[in-house]
Amino acid sequence: MKTVITCLQWIRRGVAKAEPDKVVLSKEQLQSLIKCTKGQLDDLEKDEVDKSEDDEDMLTSDNENGAQEETEDGDLVQYDMNKYDQATSSSSSGITDTLAGLAIYAADEDDPYITLKDAGSDTEADDIAIKSTDNILVVGRAEEDYSNLEIYVYNEEGGVFYVHHDLLLSSYPLALEWIQGSTSGNMIAVGSMSPVIELWDLDLIDAIEPAFTLGQPKSKKKKTKTEKKEKKPKNGHAGAVLDLSSNRNFNHILASASADETIALWDLATTQVASTLRHHKDKVQTIEWHANEGHTLLSGGFDKIVNLYDCRDPDASCNSWNLNGEIERVLWNPSNTNTFLASTEDGFVYNLDVRLEKPVFTLKAHEKAVTGLALTSETHNCLTTVSADHFVKIWDITDDKPSLIISKDMKMGIMNCLGNNPDAPTVLAMGGENDGVRLLDLRTMPEVSKRFNLRTITKSVPDVSSNSIVSMEEEGDNVEVMERKPKKMNKSHQKEDTGTC
Repeated sequence: MKTVITCLQWIRRGVAKAEPDKVVLSKEQLQSLIKCTKGQLDDLEKDEVDKSEDDEDMLTSDNENGAQEETEDGDLVQYDMNKYDQATSSSSSGITDTLAGLAIYAADEDDPYITLKDAGSDTEADDIAIKSTDNILVVGRAEEDYSNLEIYVYNEEGGVFYVHHDLLLSSYPLALEWIQGSTSGNMIAVGSMSPVIELWDLDLIDAIEPAFTLGQPKSKKKKTKTEKKEKKPKNGHAGAVLDLSSNRNFNHILASASADETIALWDLATTQVASTLRHHKDKVQTIEWHANEGHTLLSGGFDKIVNLYDCRDPDASCNSWNLNGEIERVLWNPSNTNTFLASTEDGFVYNLDVRLEKPVFTLKAHEKAVTGLALTSETHNCLTTVSADHFVKIWDITDDKPSLIISKDMKMGIMNCLGNNPDAPTVLAMGGENDGVRLLDLRTMPEVSKRFNLRTITKSVPDVSSNSIVSMEEEGDNVEVMERKPKKMNKSHQKEDTGTC
């Protein structure tokens, strides 16, 4: 079965609990949960049976005359083939019977097959302990009918990388964001095909539901024509949540981008929408808060437009740049807070300055959509890109003149996501259609180390070695450098910061 890594998010060292909590259900709670699950499965089974009966009635009506002729040759009568597709009650109840049986041994001491009671508890505690030198990497994984979060532990010193625990999701994950400086715990926000944003406590193992949610699920009630035209939900989104961004300056503010063409600014203290931005004319694919200016937000959409907002006045006009393709990602440059990168579905990367109308440079980076961007803070001019063309590429963008250092087909199919380790900036995580999640340390590649004066090291992360990336000659034909021309800023971006969002 095909497994896809759809999104990922690093979490810095020292945030996670050294000894995470673990959900412990009493026998009564477990029995209640199993009973509830059995009831839900019974309802699903009843719906399937009703649908099958309706389909069968239609087929019987259409083929009444033909069925009589086939019965005469005796085969259908002999083997009862006319009832072959009908599910029997005994086979259909197997799953629920098994679940019900679990309630008999809801506690280990009652299970006759468990002979070593409470054995290995000390070993288990050691296994789930998290060190102060550990990073957490949260990965969104999706299969055909199953989605979950995998929480990895990565230790740079020991070269350790393993799955610590996982969490079952109710919908296909599309975006992850750690809540910056959250006072309510070590929380990860999950955007998915559902309009509801789930926030999970990463310090809680075996959780069966999120700590809390933002927004409202889609109503099963049939909408009127007027309601169908209305795309403005009372609280939250009406479509899939495509991206999330936590405000570093105002920890209680979370921005979410949606397929409903809006951006919601959530107040986590009240779990309500504080403001809604409605400047895009198509799905909003990507957003990112400015690292230093808490009121400044970037967004990019399917309408091929990048918008720059002053969120102190959400209804005011915003600065915009029209690009040639649907916007995939936007990324502020940590070494120059007036500039940012934007990638598009046709393989281009644009370097833009908020003070200028035209891009500083335009780079034809890939043959297909550029789905991930990463700038390494340790080496300010080192840009990494991943793409739907299966390639990862590393660029030197010194003096706004990009040159290709390395290009490699990672054999992961379509690459979906990319992210820097906040404590070890040269370590990147990437995910795609195949082969799970991979880590790459730029210091293991002599070409990169030499270009950016990094200390070359031997292999320190799993799955990727210095020999798995090959050096390519620099390409100069795919770079266009634009002349810098000052751009007049909107008055809304010249306001003094009032300390509110």
